[in-house]
Amino acid sequence: MSSRASAARLVERLRALFQDHLPAPSRYWVAFSGGPDSTVLLHLLAKLRGELPAPLAAVHVDHGLHPDSAAWGRHCEGVCDRLDLPLQSLRVDATPGKGESPEAVARDRRYAAIDAVLEPGSMLLTAHHRDDQAETLLLQLLRGAGVAGLAGMPLLRPWGDKWQGRPLLDIARADLRTWGERQGLSWIDDPSNAQLTADRNYLRHRIIPDLLLRWPGALESIARSAGHCADAAELAALQAERDLAVAGGAGSRVLRLVPLRQLSAARQRAVLRHWLAAAGAPPLSSRRLSDARHQLLQGRSDADIRIVWQGWQLRRYRDTAWLLADSRLTPPVKPTPWVGDRLELAAGLGTLRRVARAGGIDPQRWHNGRVEVVYRDPGVRCRPAGRQGSRDFKAIMQEAGIPPWQRPIVPIVRIDGQTAAIANCCVCEPFAVGPTSSGWWVEWAPAPE
Repeated sequence: MSSRASAARLVERLRALFQDHLPAPSRYWVAFSGGPDSTVLLHLLAKLRGELPAPLAAVHVDHGLHPDSAAWGRHCEGVCDRLDLPLQSLRVDATPGKGESPEAVARDRRYAAIDAVLEPGSMLLTAHHRDDQAETLLLQLLRGAGVAGLAGMPLLRPWGDKWQGRPLLDIARADLRTWGERQGLSWIDDPSNAQLTADRNYLRHRIIPDLLLRWPGALESIARSAGHCADAAELAALQAERDLAVAGGAGSRVLRLVPLRQLSAARQRAVLRHWLAAAGAPPLSSRRLSDARHQLLQGRSDADIRIVWQGWQLRRYRDTAWLLADSRLTPPVKPTPWVGDRLELAAGLGTLRRVARAGGIDPQRWHNGRVEVVYRDPGVRCRPAGRQGSRDFKAIMQEAGIPPWQRPIVPIVRIDGQTAAIANCCVCEPFAVGPTSSGWWVEWAPAPE
């Protein structure tokens, strides 16, 4: 909706939006600060409540950062009383710590508090409008964001087991204020919105007014560019998903590198970026992502690659990339007795279980012996059942494809002090039954990263 369009059409625009473009939740919750934008949104939806597919309510968060914040809360209660709408009032401590952004802390704690009280399947509605969208794109541009960042804010996004909707994104701030003034609405003017220390406020009060003097339609054009970037980001994400599936990394923390080498550098970076995000890892900067791509795909085959950032690390072994939580698992020094079919390992090392399979450990020797679990021992040797000659621990790990950083925590099963099996790898002679007889195999499930 252009800022030149009639503000009287706001209700009709929202009616069409809720009917055609937003899913039906269990309840709509308007994030109601008491400011002009959320006040207009709440009153617009109150006019439509009989046509909405779900009940309407409001949620207000007091950040405790302004002496008048309690009075603002009472103002919001009065507005909701007059509209006969339920209001959920919350209070958070949004005081930033040293080096923290006050805006980011307030936003994160506000959303966390709201998320904690809203029911699953509900939709939080925020009053972000077209001017906010333009400001967001400019901020992202100044931060050097890619197309995903330049896509700005979406109309609708999944939010855990809920939704977040922004029904005013296509409407200018001026139209909202005009409608509110014509309706005789009153709202709160938070003085912090005029402080130029915040980047968004600086853009809003200093930069954008000058842009509009030269280019009156700048905000509409910028918001339209955000839509184009959103389309490009969606297409790029779809291609990255396809490439990631080919490389075997979808839903996994292991990525085959041979298929990636067939792609262009841009697609390689997109796959790595998508893989990290899907695993919940924090993003790498553009420079570090390019460096990681070069090391993983072009580094020497014998190079010990380890890229560490924010509690995570990337490793490479045999043309496979591994994404690991940067944890320091230390196996117990003393042997751990094993009784029963299953053993929960200490120190977060996962679970062992014995399963009946041909060629496993002789059940009689297991039953009559002292079974215990140990970890890497430089002197460990094993003659795998059905194979010629004994091998040391390193050779067995290489044959099984176990990467070097995982070897110190691979469980070894001993019976009466002798190596009987190496979990997920082999059963050792002379403990194995014949190849057609049933015995115990040792399966290890490492704890999730």
